[in-house]
Amino acid sequence: MFKNQFSDRYDVPILFSLLLLNLLTVIYFPYYIYNNGIVWQEPIIFIVGWMFAGMGITVGYHRYFSHKTFRTHSIVEWILMFCGTMGLQNKIINWCSDHRRHHKKLDTLDDPYSIKEGFFHAHIGWIFKKGDGKTKGISDLTKKSAVKFQTKYYWPLAMVLCFVVPFLIGLTFGRPLGGLLWGGIVRVVVVHHFTFFINSFCHYIGDRKYDINTTARDSWYMAFFTFGEGYHNYHHKFQWDYRNGIKWYNFDPSKWLIKFLSYFKITYNLRRVSNSEIFRARIETINERISALSESAYFDKFLNKKIIKITNKAFRNIESWQVVEEKYNKLKDAGKNRFYKKRIQFFELELKKSLSSLILILMNLKNIT
Repeated sequence: MFKNQFSDRYDVPILFSLLLLNLLTVIYFPYYIYNNGIVWQEPIIFIVGWMFAGMGITVGYHRYFSHKTFRTHSIVEWILMFCGTMGLQNKIINWCSDHRRHHKKLDTLDDPYSIKEGFFHAHIGWIFKKGDGKTKGISDLTKKSAVKFQTKYYWPLAMVLCFVVPFLIGLTFGRPLGGLLWGGIVRVVVVHHFTFFINSFCHYIGDRKYDINTTARDSWYMAFFTFGEGYHNYHHKFQWDYRNGIKWYNFDPSKWLIKFLSYFKITYNLRRVSNSEIFRARIETINERISALSESAYFDKFLNKKIIKITNKAFRNIESWQVVEEKYNKLKDAGKNRFYKKRIQFFELELKKSLSSLILILMNLKNIT
């Protein structure tokens, strides 16, 4: 009876497969290194495999197939499909179906990897549980040749790319088992957990600068493990933006690769949120934080009037900025464009002042309450 209940609730083959991969990584891998040492080729195939698989997930599965943040050519879709398959994270249609539902039903029981059900569930536990097997909201993907091919041949393709190829590479330098471990098993486990960090840690630690009403958080140090996916609060607010880290200094290799390829017309129609909308989100979020402290004895009528005045001015500047920006984008006259560009710079400067004023008010309220 217990066996039936267990198998009814959990996907037993997936559970034991992942358990085996993790046990081999944690227990057998150190034993192998202790007895056989390390040759220079092994870390190389690990790093190269990790980069291809990781980017296949972040650039391919996530930013391209799931969110359509840019467009590219069919040959690139095939390359992204092969790289993503190296991540051993299911078919594109399943991955995207779950991920789109995650965004649509965030922090609810219908969210497949909701942090509300606990850290372990969000990280990896949700994969062990049996679902209904249905894919929804992915009709735009089913006509793509690369997706159709992967859907039909996923498991043989995944086994070859994840385990057979590293084993064969290992044969070339006389260490087939080392090739399988470094370039296959351990690399797959590392890519798994770095991806899973986004569903767990990035809903648990970090800042919420763009939307306070979600568990998603921005964490610059998580970005280092996830090819730039750590800026998760921004992503959940503006999921159609090809960037996660919007500042030039934000560590976001996925963004850099997409942008770099655009110079050669390999990627195009890169979607990005306007700076005015980003300012709007920041100001709205800070206002909500201030409102949460409105019960403070120091939150008087004068302060409230000051906040309203700053906020109203900021929103007027945002609306004016958007009007000017629309004209700027339509005009080809260089002289008029320079004029509108200066106006945009003026509005940006004014909004930075408004934002700084609101942040200062928030900090003072926090310090005295």
